[in-house]
Amino acid sequence: MNLLRILVHALLVRPLLHLVFGVHIAGRENLRSLDRFIMVANHNSHLDVLLIYAAVPLARVAHTYPVAARDYFVHHRILYRCMGWLMQPVWIDRSQSNLSALREMQRRLDAGASLIFFPEGTRGPPGELQPFMNGIGLIVRCHADVPLVPVFLEGAERAFPRGTAVPIPAWTHVTISPPLVLRGNSHAIASRLHDHMAALAEQAALFRHRRTPIPAKPLCVAVIGVDGSGKSTLARQLATHFKGDTCLLGDRLELFADGVPRVIQPLLMEDIRSWVHRRAKRARNLTSYKLPKLMELLLRDRLLAQIERWYRPNHIFIDGAPLLNAVAWSVLYHPEELGADLCARALRILTGQEHPRRRDPIFKQLPELAALRNVRLNRMHWPDAVIFLDTNVKTAMSRIRTRGETVQAHESEESLTRLRSAYERVCGAVTINCPVCVLDGDRTVEEIEVQATHFIQGLNKHETN
Repeated sequence: MNLLRILVHALLVRPLLHLVFGVHIAGRENLRSLDRFIMVANHNSHLDVLLIYAAVPLARVAHTYPVAARDYFVHHRILYRCMGWLMQPVWIDRSQSNLSALREMQRRLDAGASLIFFPEGTRGPPGELQPFMNGIGLIVRCHADVPLVPVFLEGAERAFPRGTAVPIPAWTHVTISPPLVLRGNSHAIASRLHDHMAALAEQAALFRHRRTPIPAKPLCVAVIGVDGSGKSTLARQLATHFKGDTCLLGDRLELFADGVPRVIQPLLMEDIRSWVHRRAKRARNLTSYKLPKLMELLLRDRLLAQIERWYRPNHIFIDGAPLLNAVAWSVLYHPEELGADLCARALRILTGQEHPRRRDPIFKQLPELAALRNVRLNRMHWPDAVIFLDTNVKTAMSRIRTRGETVQAHESEESLTRLRSAYERVCGAVTINCPVCVLDGDRTVEEIEVQATHFIQGLNKHETN
Protein backbone atom coordinates (compact mmCIF):
# COMPACT_ATOMS: atom_id res chain seq x y z
CA MET A 1 0.00 0.00 0.00
CA ASN A 2 2.80 2.43 0.91
CA LEU A 3 4.56 1.66 -2.37
CA LEU A 4 1.40 2.49 -4.30
CA ARG A 5 1.05 5.82 -2.47
CA ILE A 6 4.67 6.69 -3.26
CA LEU A 7 4.12 5.85 -6.94
CA VAL A 8 1.04 8.08 -7.09
CA HIS A 9 3.03 10.96 -5.62
CA ALA A 10 6.03 10.35 -7.89
CA LEU A 11 4.25 9.63 -11.17
CA LEU A 12 1.06 11.67 -10.91
CA VAL A 13 0.91 14.32 -8.19
CA ARG A 14 4.42 15.78 -8.52
CA PRO A 15 4.49 15.94 -12.34
CA LEU A 16 1.10 17.66 -12.35
CA LEU A 17 2.20 20.18 -9.73
CA HIS A 18 5.37 21.02 -11.66
CA LEU A 19 3.56 21.18 -14.98
CA VAL A 20 0.64 23.37 -13.88
CA PHE A 21 2.06 25.35 -10.96
CA GLY A 22 5.80 25.41 -11.72
CA VAL A 23 6.75 24.48 -8.16
CA HIS A 24 10.04 26.04 -7.08
CA ILE A 25 11.56 24.56 -3.91
CA ALA A 26 14.36 26.31 -2.03
CA GLY A 27 16.11 24.63 0.92
CA ARG A 28 15.27 21.04 0.02
CA GLU A 29 18.70 20.05 1.37
CA ASN A 30 17.48 20.89 4.90
CA LEU A 31 15.32 17.74 4.86
CA ARG A 32 17.73 15.22 3.35
CA SER A 33 19.55 14.23 6.54
CA LEU A 34 16.42 14.01 8.71
CA ASP A 35 14.85 10.66 9.57
CA ARG A 36 11.74 12.38 10.90
CA PHE A 37 10.56 15.94 11.46
CA ILE A 38 7.71 18.19 12.48
CA MET A 39 7.02 20.47 9.53
CA VAL A 40 5.15 23.72 10.12
CA ALA A 41 3.77 25.88 7.29
CA ASN A 42 1.53 28.85 6.64
CA HIS A 43 -1.88 28.03 5.21
CA ASN A 44 -3.73 29.87 2.41
CA SER A 45 -4.93 27.17 0.02
CA HIS A 46 -5.88 23.51 -0.35
CA LEU A 47 -2.77 23.21 -2.55
CA ASP A 48 -0.52 23.82 0.46
CA VAL A 49 -0.29 20.22 1.62
CA LEU A 50 0.47 18.97 -1.91
CA LEU A 51 3.24 21.57 -2.27
CA ILE A 52 4.78 20.35 0.98
CA TYR A 53 4.61 16.73 -0.15
CA ALA A 54 6.42 17.80 -3.34
CA ALA A 55 9.33 18.94 -1.14
CA VAL A 56 9.45 15.84 1.07
CA PRO A 57 12.01 13.20 -0.04
CA LEU A 58 10.19 10.32 -1.72
CA ALA A 59 11.62 7.89 0.82
CA ARG A 60 9.78 9.80 3.56
CA VAL A 61 6.46 10.39 1.75
CA ALA A 62 4.75 7.24 2.99
CA HIS A 63 5.70 8.09 6.59
CA THR A 64 4.76 11.78 6.55
CA TYR A 65 1.24 12.71 7.63
CA PRO A 66 -0.61 16.02 7.71
CA VAL A 67 -2.82 17.16 10.56
CA ALA A 68 -6.15 18.07 8.97
CA ALA A 69 -9.60 19.26 10.02
CA ARG A 70 -12.07 16.41 9.73
CA ASP A 71 -15.04 18.75 10.34
CA TYR A 72 -14.25 20.54 7.04
CA PHE A 73 -13.30 17.65 4.76
CA VAL A 74 -16.05 15.29 5.92
CA HIS A 75 -18.54 17.44 3.99
CA HIS A 76 -16.66 16.70 0.74
CA ARG A 77 -16.89 12.91 0.58
CA ILE A 78 -14.75 12.23 -2.49
CA LEU A 79 -12.02 14.64 -1.35
CA TYR A 80 -12.21 13.18 2.16
CA ARG A 81 -11.71 9.62 0.93
CA CYS A 82 -8.94 10.53 -1.53
CA MET A 83 -7.08 12.50 1.10
CA GLY A 84 -7.57 9.73 3.64
CA TRP A 85 -6.03 7.14 1.32
CA LEU A 86 -3.23 9.24 -0.22
CA MET A 87 -2.04 11.07 2.92
CA GLN A 88 -3.56 9.19 5.89
CA PRO A 89 -3.95 12.40 7.95
CA VAL A 90 -4.29 12.75 11.67
CA TRP A 91 -7.86 14.00 11.74
CA ILE A 92 -8.90 16.62 14.26
CA ASP A 93 -12.26 18.19 14.97
CA ARG A 94 -11.91 21.89 15.68
CA SER A 95 -15.05 21.89 17.83
CA GLN A 96 -13.76 19.25 20.26
CA SER A 97 -10.85 18.86 22.69
CA ASN A 98 -9.01 16.40 20.39
CA LEU A 99 -7.17 14.49 23.12
CA SER A 100 -7.41 11.37 20.98
CA ALA A 101 -5.88 13.27 18.06
CA LEU A 102 -2.98 14.41 20.26
CA ARG A 103 -2.38 10.81 21.34
CA GLU A 104 -2.40 9.75 17.68
CA MET A 105 0.18 12.44 16.82
CA GLN A 106 2.37 11.26 19.67
CA ARG A 107 1.99 7.63 18.61
CA ARG A 108 3.06 8.37 15.04
CA LEU A 109 6.01 10.52 16.10
CA ASP A 110 7.15 7.84 18.53
CA ALA A 111 6.93 5.30 15.70
CA GLY A 112 9.37 7.39 13.63
CA ALA A 113 6.85 9.18 11.42
CA SER A 114 6.84 12.87 10.46
CA LEU A 115 3.95 15.33 10.78
CA ILE A 116 2.83 18.38 8.80
CA PHE A 117 1.11 21.17 10.76
CA PHE A 118 -0.68 24.34 9.73
CA PRO A 119 -0.60 26.12 13.09
CA GLU A 120 -2.83 29.00 11.95
CA GLY A 121 -5.65 26.47 12.25
CA THR A 122 -7.41 27.53 9.05
CA ARG A 123 -6.76 29.21 5.75
CA GLY A 124 -6.11 32.87 6.43
CA PRO A 125 -6.35 35.93 4.15
CA PRO A 126 -4.04 35.60 1.13
CA GLY A 127 -0.47 36.55 1.92
CA GLU A 128 -1.12 37.29 5.60
CA LEU A 129 0.36 35.23 8.43
CA GLN A 130 -2.16 34.68 11.23
CA PRO A 131 -1.32 34.01 14.93
CA PHE A 132 -0.33 30.42 15.69
CA MET A 133 -2.42 28.20 17.95
CA ASN A 134 -0.73 26.96 21.13
CA GLY A 135 -1.28 23.32 20.14
CA ILE A 136 1.85 23.36 17.99
CA GLY A 137 3.84 24.55 20.99
CA LEU A 138 2.53 21.63 23.03
CA ILE A 139 3.54 19.09 20.37
CA VAL A 140 7.01 20.61 19.96
CA ARG A 141 7.57 20.79 23.73
CA CYS A 142 6.61 17.15 24.19
CA HIS A 143 8.87 16.02 21.32
CA ALA A 144 11.94 18.20 21.73
CA ASP A 145 14.08 15.50 20.10
CA VAL A 146 12.19 15.77 16.78
CA PRO A 147 13.59 18.45 14.40
CA LEU A 148 11.19 21.34 13.82
CA VAL A 149 11.23 22.53 10.19
CA PRO A 150 9.40 25.77 9.27
CA VAL A 151 8.22 26.07 5.66
CA PHE A 152 6.91 29.19 3.94
CA LEU A 153 4.53 28.75 0.98
CA GLU A 154 3.72 31.40 -1.59
CA GLY A 155 1.69 31.37 -4.78
CA ALA A 156 -0.90 28.78 -3.81
CA GLU A 157 -3.19 31.61 -2.64
CA ARG A 158 -3.23 32.82 -6.26
CA ALA A 159 -3.31 29.41 -7.93
CA PHE A 160 -6.16 28.00 -5.82
CA PRO A 161 -7.66 30.81 -3.72
CA ARG A 162 -10.28 30.25 -1.09
CA GLY A 163 -13.79 29.99 -2.55
CA THR A 164 -12.52 28.92 -6.00
CA ALA A 165 -13.60 25.56 -7.38
CA VAL A 166 -10.98 25.22 -10.12
CA PRO A 167 -7.26 26.08 -9.72
CA ILE A 168 -5.48 28.24 -12.27
CA PRO A 169 -1.85 27.93 -13.51
CA ALA A 170 0.37 30.16 -11.36
CA TRP A 171 3.90 29.77 -10.08
CA THR A 172 4.33 28.57 -6.52
CA HIS A 173 7.29 28.76 -4.17
CA VAL A 174 8.28 26.55 -1.22
CA THR A 175 11.02 27.85 1.10
CA ILE A 176 12.32 25.34 3.66
CA SER A 177 14.15 26.60 6.74
CA PRO A 178 16.97 24.72 8.49
CA PRO A 179 15.67 22.74 11.51
CA LEU A 180 15.01 24.66 14.72
CA VAL A 181 15.31 23.81 18.40
CA LEU A 182 12.80 25.73 20.54
CA ARG A 183 12.39 25.56 24.31
CA GLY A 184 9.87 27.01 26.72
CA ASN A 185 6.15 26.69 27.38
CA SER A 186 3.62 26.07 24.64
CA HIS A 187 2.71 29.73 24.18
CA ALA A 188 6.36 30.87 23.99
CA ILE A 189 7.21 28.16 21.44
CA ALA A 190 4.22 29.08 19.26
CA SER A 191 5.11 32.79 19.47
CA ARG A 192 8.77 32.30 18.56
CA LEU A 193 7.83 29.92 15.76
CA HIS A 194 5.47 32.58 14.38
CA ASP A 195 8.26 35.19 14.47
CA HIS A 196 10.62 32.81 12.71
CA MET A 197 8.02 32.11 10.03
CA ALA A 198 7.52 35.84 9.48
CA ALA A 199 11.28 36.29 9.08
CA LEU A 200 11.38 33.31 6.69
CA ALA A 201 8.65 34.92 4.59
CA GLU A 202 10.63 38.14 4.38
CA GLN A 203 13.81 36.24 3.55
CA ALA A 204 12.02 34.30 0.79
CA ALA A 205 10.70 37.54 -0.71
CA LEU A 206 14.15 39.13 -0.63
CA PHE A 207 15.65 36.04 -2.28
CA ARG A 208 13.14 36.11 -5.14
CA HIS A 209 13.48 39.87 -5.62
CA ARG A 210 17.19 40.14 -5.01
CA ARG A 211 17.74 41.89 -8.34
CA THR A 212 17.31 45.58 -8.99
CA PRO A 213 13.69 46.82 -9.34
CA ILE A 214 14.33 47.58 -13.01
CA PRO A 215 16.83 44.92 -14.13
CA ALA A 216 18.86 45.35 -17.28
CA LYS A 217 17.26 43.87 -20.37
CA PRO A 218 19.10 40.71 -21.46
CA LEU A 219 20.98 40.76 -24.75
CA CYS A 220 19.17 38.37 -27.10
CA VAL A 221 21.44 36.92 -29.81
CA ALA A 222 19.97 34.66 -32.51
CA VAL A 223 22.22 32.18 -34.31
CA ILE A 224 20.70 31.26 -37.67
CA GLY A 225 21.66 29.07 -40.62
CA VAL A 226 20.52 26.00 -42.48
CA ASP A 227 20.46 22.64 -40.74
CA GLY A 228 24.01 21.29 -40.52
CA SER A 229 25.54 24.78 -40.36
CA GLY A 230 26.64 24.29 -36.73
CA LYS A 231 24.27 26.88 -35.27
CA SER A 232 23.22 24.61 -32.38
CA THR A 233 26.85 23.99 -31.44
CA LEU A 234 27.75 27.68 -31.63
CA ALA A 235 24.71 28.77 -29.59
CA ARG A 236 25.66 26.32 -26.82
CA GLN A 237 29.31 27.39 -26.84
CA LEU A 238 28.32 31.04 -26.51
CA ALA A 239 25.86 30.27 -23.70
CA THR A 240 28.60 28.55 -21.70
CA HIS A 241 31.31 31.09 -22.57
CA PHE A 242 29.93 34.33 -21.13
CA LYS A 243 29.96 35.21 -17.44
CA GLY A 244 26.80 35.73 -15.43
CA ASP A 245 23.44 34.10 -16.10
CA THR A 246 22.88 32.95 -19.68
CA CYS A 247 19.95 31.14 -21.24
CA LEU A 248 20.05 28.78 -24.23
CA LEU A 249 16.82 28.37 -26.17
CA GLY A 250 17.35 25.44 -28.52
CA ASP A 251 15.77 22.02 -28.75
CA ARG A 252 15.29 22.48 -25.00
CA LEU A 253 15.53 25.40 -22.60
CA GLU A 254 18.71 25.56 -20.49
CA LEU A 255 20.11 28.02 -17.96
CA PHE A 256 23.78 28.56 -17.06
CA ALA A 257 25.57 30.50 -14.33
CA ASP A 258 29.15 31.34 -15.37
CA GLY A 259 29.04 28.42 -17.78
CA VAL A 260 27.76 25.90 -15.23
CA PRO A 261 24.27 24.37 -15.83
CA ARG A 262 21.63 25.56 -13.36
CA VAL A 263 18.45 23.85 -12.21
CA ILE A 264 15.74 25.53 -14.19
CA GLN A 265 12.29 26.39 -12.91
CA PRO A 266 9.81 24.72 -15.29
CA LEU A 267 7.64 26.67 -17.70
CA LEU A 268 4.41 25.18 -19.00
CA MET A 269 4.90 26.86 -22.39
CA GLU A 270 8.31 25.19 -22.75
CA ASP A 271 6.76 21.76 -22.15
CA ILE A 272 4.19 22.46 -24.86
CA ARG A 273 6.84 23.78 -27.25
CA SER A 274 9.03 20.71 -26.74
CA TRP A 275 6.10 18.44 -27.57
CA VAL A 276 5.29 20.41 -30.75
CA HIS A 277 8.98 20.41 -31.72
CA ARG A 278 9.11 16.61 -31.50
CA ARG A 279 6.00 16.37 -33.68
CA ALA A 280 7.62 18.62 -36.31
CA LYS A 281 10.80 16.53 -36.39
CA ARG A 282 8.74 13.38 -37.05
CA ALA A 283 6.92 14.92 -40.04
CA ARG A 284 7.31 12.83 -43.20
CA ASN A 285 6.86 15.63 -45.74
CA LEU A 286 6.84 19.42 -45.99
CA THR A 287 3.04 19.58 -45.90
CA SER A 288 2.78 17.86 -42.50
CA TYR A 289 5.89 19.74 -41.30
CA LYS A 290 4.48 23.22 -41.93
CA LEU A 291 1.90 23.64 -39.15
CA PRO A 292 3.86 22.17 -36.19
CA LYS A 293 6.98 24.07 -37.29
CA LEU A 294 5.08 27.37 -37.38
CA MET A 295 3.50 26.62 -33.99
CA GLU A 296 6.93 25.82 -32.54
CA LEU A 297 8.34 29.11 -33.82
CA LEU A 298 5.46 31.08 -32.31
CA LEU A 299 5.82 29.31 -28.96
CA ARG A 300 9.59 29.86 -29.02
CA ASP A 301 8.96 33.56 -29.62
CA ARG A 302 6.52 33.76 -26.70
CA LEU A 303 9.08 32.02 -24.48
CA LEU A 304 11.45 34.97 -24.88
CA ALA A 305 9.17 37.18 -22.79
CA GLN A 306 8.80 34.50 -20.11
CA ILE A 307 12.55 33.87 -19.98
CA GLU A 308 13.17 37.57 -19.44
CA ARG A 309 10.45 37.78 -16.80
CA TRP A 310 11.28 34.70 -14.72
CA TYR A 311 14.99 34.03 -15.22
CA ARG A 312 16.43 37.53 -15.85
CA PRO A 313 19.59 36.28 -17.62
CA ASN A 314 22.33 38.57 -18.86
CA HIS A 315 22.32 36.92 -22.29
CA ILE A 316 19.80 34.83 -24.25
CA PHE A 317 21.16 32.72 -27.10
CA ILE A 318 18.62 31.28 -29.52
CA ASP A 319 19.28 28.37 -31.83
CA GLY A 320 17.48 30.00 -34.75
CA ALA A 321 15.33 33.14 -34.63
CA PRO A 322 11.52 32.71 -34.55
CA LEU A 323 10.85 35.91 -36.48
CA LEU A 324 13.56 35.43 -39.09
CA ASN A 325 12.87 31.72 -39.48
CA ALA A 326 9.15 32.32 -40.01
CA VAL A 327 9.89 34.59 -42.96
CA ALA A 328 12.81 32.64 -44.44
CA TRP A 329 11.00 29.32 -44.30
CA SER A 330 8.23 30.64 -46.53
CA VAL A 331 10.50 29.90 -49.52
CA LEU A 332 9.81 26.20 -49.02
CA TYR A 333 6.11 26.81 -49.70
CA HIS A 334 6.23 29.96 -51.87
CA PRO A 335 9.56 29.71 -53.73
CA GLU A 336 8.90 32.54 -56.19
CA GLU A 337 7.60 35.09 -53.69
CA LEU A 338 10.38 36.03 -51.27
CA GLY A 339 12.02 39.04 -52.85
CA ALA A 340 13.91 41.63 -50.82
CA ASP A 341 10.96 44.07 -50.59
CA LEU A 342 8.47 41.33 -49.72
CA CYS A 343 10.85 39.99 -47.08
CA ALA A 344 11.18 43.42 -45.43
CA ARG A 345 7.40 43.94 -45.43
CA ALA A 346 6.74 40.50 -43.97
CA LEU A 347 9.13 41.26 -41.09
CA ARG A 348 7.40 44.57 -40.38
CA ILE A 349 3.95 42.93 -40.43
CA LEU A 350 5.01 40.08 -38.13
CA THR A 351 6.42 42.56 -35.59
CA GLY A 352 3.38 44.84 -35.73
CA GLN A 353 5.29 47.71 -37.33
CA GLU A 354 3.06 47.72 -40.40
CA HIS A 355 -0.70 47.20 -40.59
CA PRO A 356 -1.72 46.66 -44.24
CA ARG A 357 -5.31 46.51 -45.43
CA ARG A 358 -7.04 43.14 -45.53
CA ARG A 359 -6.99 43.10 -49.34
CA ASP A 360 -3.31 43.93 -49.59
CA PRO A 361 -1.67 41.68 -52.25
CA ILE A 362 0.92 40.50 -49.74
CA PHE A 363 -1.70 38.33 -48.05
CA LYS A 364 -2.26 36.46 -51.30
CA GLN A 365 1.46 36.01 -51.77
CA LEU A 366 1.99 34.88 -48.18
CA PRO A 367 -1.40 33.68 -46.83
CA GLU A 368 0.20 32.65 -43.52
CA LEU A 369 0.61 36.36 -42.71
CA ALA A 370 -3.15 36.87 -42.92
CA ALA A 371 -3.80 33.89 -40.65
CA LEU A 372 -1.33 35.14 -38.03
CA ARG A 373 -2.74 38.65 -38.15
CA ASN A 374 -6.32 37.41 -37.80
CA VAL A 375 -5.48 35.55 -34.59
CA ARG A 376 -3.33 38.46 -33.32
CA LEU A 377 -0.03 36.59 -33.46
CA ASN A 378 1.74 39.33 -35.40
CA ARG A 379 3.70 40.71 -32.45
CA MET A 380 6.91 38.73 -32.75
CA HIS A 381 10.19 39.91 -31.20
CA TRP A 382 13.23 41.34 -32.93
CA PRO A 383 16.46 39.78 -31.66
CA ASP A 384 19.05 42.25 -30.42
CA ALA A 385 21.66 40.76 -32.77
CA VAL A 386 21.92 38.04 -35.39
CA ILE A 387 24.79 35.69 -36.24
CA PHE A 388 24.33 34.03 -39.64
CA LEU A 389 26.44 30.92 -40.30
CA ASP A 390 26.68 30.91 -44.08
CA THR A 391 27.54 27.30 -44.82
CA ASN A 392 28.05 25.47 -48.09
CA VAL A 393 25.00 23.23 -48.63
CA LYS A 394 27.09 20.17 -49.48
CA THR A 395 29.01 20.62 -46.21
CA ALA A 396 25.73 20.97 -44.31
CA MET A 397 24.29 17.80 -45.89
CA SER A 398 27.44 15.87 -45.04
CA ARG A 399 27.13 16.92 -41.41
CA ILE A 400 23.44 15.99 -41.34
CA ARG A 401 24.17 12.48 -42.64
CA THR A 402 26.89 11.90 -40.03
CA ARG A 403 24.65 12.89 -37.09
CA GLY A 404 23.09 9.45 -37.00
CA GLU A 405 19.58 10.91 -36.78
CA THR A 406 16.58 10.57 -39.05
CA VAL A 407 16.80 13.06 -41.91
CA GLN A 408 13.93 15.54 -41.62
CA ALA A 409 11.48 16.44 -44.39
CA HIS A 410 13.25 19.68 -45.35
CA GLU A 411 16.82 18.36 -45.14
CA SER A 412 17.65 18.03 -48.83
CA GLU A 413 20.14 19.90 -51.00
CA GLU A 414 17.33 21.63 -52.91
CA SER A 415 15.51 22.84 -49.78
CA LEU A 416 18.68 23.90 -47.97
CA THR A 417 19.89 25.82 -51.02
CA ARG A 418 16.66 27.83 -51.08
CA LEU A 419 16.80 28.35 -47.31
CA ARG A 420 20.39 29.58 -47.47
CA SER A 421 19.40 32.15 -50.10
CA ALA A 422 16.36 33.16 -48.02
CA TYR A 423 18.48 33.72 -44.91
CA GLU A 424 20.74 36.02 -46.93
CA ARG A 425 17.74 38.14 -47.96
CA VAL A 426 16.33 38.15 -44.41
CA CYS A 427 19.67 39.28 -42.97
CA GLY A 428 19.78 42.09 -45.51
CA ALA A 429 16.32 43.21 -44.41
CA VAL A 430 16.99 43.17 -40.64
CA THR A 431 20.17 45.23 -40.65
CA ILE A 432 18.15 48.42 -40.12
CA ASN A 433 16.73 46.96 -36.88
CA CYS A 434 19.64 45.00 -35.40
CA PRO A 435 23.31 44.26 -36.13
CA VAL A 436 24.07 41.17 -38.21
CA CYS A 437 27.32 39.20 -38.25
CA VAL A 438 27.81 36.84 -41.19
CA LEU A 439 30.35 34.08 -40.52
CA ASP A 440 31.77 31.41 -42.78
CA GLY A 441 30.17 28.21 -41.50
CA ASP A 442 32.78 26.08 -43.28
CA ARG A 443 35.55 27.29 -40.95
CA THR A 444 36.58 25.42 -37.79
CA VAL A 445 34.40 25.53 -34.70
CA GLU A 446 37.13 27.33 -32.76
CA GLU A 447 37.54 30.06 -35.37
CA ILE A 448 33.79 30.63 -35.57
CA GLU A 449 33.45 30.84 -31.77
CA VAL A 450 36.25 33.43 -31.54
CA GLN A 451 34.67 35.61 -34.21
CA ALA A 452 31.19 35.32 -32.69
CA THR A 453 32.52 36.12 -29.21
CA HIS A 454 34.29 39.26 -30.46
CA PHE A 455 31.07 40.35 -32.17
CA ILE A 456 29.02 39.95 -28.97
CA GLN A 457 31.66 41.61 -26.80
CA GLY A 458 31.50 44.58 -29.13
CA LEU A 459 27.73 44.72 -28.63
CA ASN A 460 28.15 44.59 -24.83
CA LYS A 461 30.66 47.46 -24.89
CA HIS A 462 28.38 49.54 -27.07
CA GLU A 463 25.45 48.84 -24.73
CA THR A 464 27.53 49.81 -21.68
CA ASN A 465 28.64 53.08 -23.30
